[in-house]
Amino acid sequence: MKLHYHPLSSYSRKTAIGIALRGDPVELVVLNPFAGGLKSPEFLEVSPFGKMPVLTGPHEGAIVESTSILEYLEERGPRKLIPIGHERRARHFDRLGDLYLLGPIGNFFWNKSVEIRETTEKTMARAWAVFERELSDGRDFICGADITLADLSAAVAAHYADTEGVAVPPSIAAYRARLEAHPVFAASRDAAMPFVESTRPMRGG
Repeated sequence: MKLHYHPLSSYSRKTAIGIALRGDPVELVVLNPFAGGLKSPEFLEVSPFGKMPVLTGPHEGAIVESTSILEYLEERGPRKLIPIGHERRARHFDRLGDLYLLGPIGNFFWNKSVEIRETTEKTMARAWAVFERELSDGRDFICGADITLADLSAAVAAHYADTEGVAVPPSIAAYRARLEAHPVFAASRDAAMPFVESTRPMRGG
């Protein structure tokens, strides 16, 4: 199987981290979105909307969207990211993280409007508060002692919040530290940082 992605892309990172945590033998194929790589006829054939990440392989048809890719791998087994007995919680916080953390953080990369920035910061602050409440019983991660699907978007969003100067509540500092200490997250961060810096001129940063 191959994951077509880019190390800077938020949802690509989420997917690649999940695959690494699972230990699947998936080849990472780096796309170049800055040189029309998402608009080529070959890529549009497997990803009609020109979006990444995309998983290709022996399965029928390409699989697009981060959660769909990880759900597919979980269905193949073994179950590592959506633990038995915690399915609702894992999927719920994955969705919250996607909609209110990982999606919004893109506004700080490509949109410098003060109004949009302020609105986005408020949205993210509310999302972080939900994560904080869920962790208030002393759990290490959202579903317990192990990192799961529930934590992936939050981890990537927290890193990009740092690079783009967006406030993250001190109340989740310990949770962040546990996520960032994992070698898989550290590797993802290190792969992303050269692109964070090299794209600043085009992003107006």
